[in-house]
Amino acid sequence: MVSAALARNVLIGIAGVAIGAVFMVLALRGIDVAEVRRLAAAVDRAGLVQATALYWVALGLRVLRWQRLLGQLGGAPLIAVAETLVVGYAVNNLLPARLGEVARAAYAKRRLALGRARVFGTIVVERLLDLLAILTCLIAGLAGVGLVLGHARLPTFELVALNAGVLVGVAVLALALLRSARLARLSLPAAVHAVVDDFRHGTRSLNRRTALLVVALTAAVWTCEVLALSRVFAACGAVLGPAEALVVMGAASLSTLVPTAPGYLGTYQLVAVLALQAFGLDGNAGIVASTAIQAALFGSVTVVGLAILLARGTRRAWLTAADRRDRHGAGQSSSENGVKSVSRS
Repeated sequence: MVSAALARNVLIGIAGVAIGAVFMVLALRGIDVAEVRRLAAAVDRAGLVQATALYWVALGLRVLRWQRLLGQLGGAPLIAVAETLVVGYAVNNLLPARLGEVARAAYAKRRLALGRARVFGTIVVERLLDLLAILTCLIAGLAGVGLVLGHARLPTFELVALNAGVLVGVAVLALALLRSARLARLSLPAAVHAVVDDFRHGTRSLNRRTALLVVALTAAVWTCEVLALSRVFAACGAVLGPAEALVVMGAASLSTLVPTAPGYLGTYQLVAVLALQAFGLDGNAGIVASTAIQAALFGSVTVVGLAILLARGTRRAWLTAADRRDRHGAGQSSSENGVKSVSRS
């Protein structure tokens, strides 16, 4: 029988794909297919390479940030942390509705020998920091668009910022509740209390010893990602100013929080088109740029993560086969020794 957890994940996945399909249809309304093809053929490939390099710098900074958090739970070798994060991001790009975060926690348990709930607590801390950074990008971008560039007000993005602020507030309150000891007073099964305690221990990885460096690394991560996004849009024929790039990054990143299709297909396209049209730019370039981000940036991580998984699986299979051969050889040797002993007697 199918487990309840698996059935729930399948339903979430189906919902994510459906939402992504709806967003893609909305994004493609009024798009000139011939113009999209022309822009795609004229993409500056050198610019995409530069953007991909910036994205990988951001990933390296994410590795350092996560290692700092995991270091509060126990040993966290840099190479193992980097491998786990890249694999987690690759799976996240392939699975709908951000189910890859669960896979990252499970992979970390095996690779880093840390409890899954504790690791997931550090991932929640990561995501909350990223959410705060996203909201900062969106608010700063809206302020710049309204005050510096003189654009008309963008009520759609202001509404997104308001909703994001509410989401951040709820997330902070929930995290504060989990970090407190109040849940221990509830009458819950011992196994549930054990998982909650492990999770709470993981969230406490953000403390006085780690806060300053982790926040600084988060700022550096998102600086690199905004620069990478700007470079991709420029390579696709849509030059964004700093404030416009912050708005696009904030809105696009928030769109990935809803259950969506693998690789954020559909949601990224819709946000890119709406943003460019709001800034008086060509929405066709939004389709090309968002797809380029998915292919070059997200795609490069997915390829590397899958290569790591393949290498790990191949090595595990080889070691298993070697172990079986050794045991088989040892069994044969034992049998031969037994026969010799009987013949001598």
